[in-house]
Amino acid sequence: MQLPSLPPDWMPTRASLQAYAQAVTAFPRAGAAQDPRWSHVAMDPHPVGFVTWPTPLADGSELVTVLDLERHVVTASAGDDVIDIDLTSGPSSRSVGDALMGLATSHGLDADVDVERFGSSESRSYDTAHAEAFLGASRAAVAALESVHDPLGGEVAGPHLWPHGFDVAAEWFSERMVPYGDGEASAQIAMGWYPSEESYVYVNPWPFRAEYEEIPLPAGAAWHRDGWDGAQLFVPAVGVDTATVAELGSTVHEATRDSLGA
Repeated sequence: MQLPSLPPDWMPTRASLQAYAQAVTAFPRAGAAQDPRWSHVAMDPHPVGFVTWPTPLADGSELVTVLDLERHVVTASAGDDVIDIDLTSGPSSRSVGDALMGLATSHGLDADVDVERFGSSESRSYDTAHAEAFLGASRAAVAALESVHDPLGGEVAGPHLWPHGFDVAAEWFSERMVPYGDGEASAQIAMGWYPSEESYVYVNPWPFRAEYEEIPLPAGAAWHRDGWDGAQLFVPAVGVDTATVAELGSTVHEATRDSLGA
């Protein structure tokens, strides 16, 4: 399977998809079961795109929203009620959020939703071919991530689509806790695909050690130390085989996991 590159002019559609993802995840962020790894604020892979975690509503139903990139709609359901929001018309994130708010409120929404997450009334740009290209590439990225993480022991979260950075990623968490800010956090390895003008795969062992830079990486990959620390593999115009992506992830995991878990 190939992880393809994305159209060079797809960035306006990317910005729109990110805005819609931020709008629909505002509801589980406020009212879903709170996951300690923050998975509830992300979207999970779905056969037609990505889906939110369910937000419980007062009447016993749940708000669930799908970013459907085959039909190019946001589909939201609560009980027997289902609404479709056409994305081809380039709706604003505010109109998407308001539609979900109306549906959820009619079923007894009891959560303080941060409406600033869908505060923009600006019309969006949406190209169906670009959205479909992203969907196809995201499926390949998810398959590569799963091939790396499914055999691992320990705690793994994802793959998820993270609305904030708009990357598709999974994380392995060590049992070892390390100082972080005013508290502690699990040592971990994040692996993901960042879809942009020049898409790339990353594998970030954290806390990063300078000695990791001596680890040889598969052809095409290199260590990145400017702004973030980890291995990076750019997706060329012809795409990259998902076996190569998986090899990168496995290489970094095998070389750093013991030191992160010690």
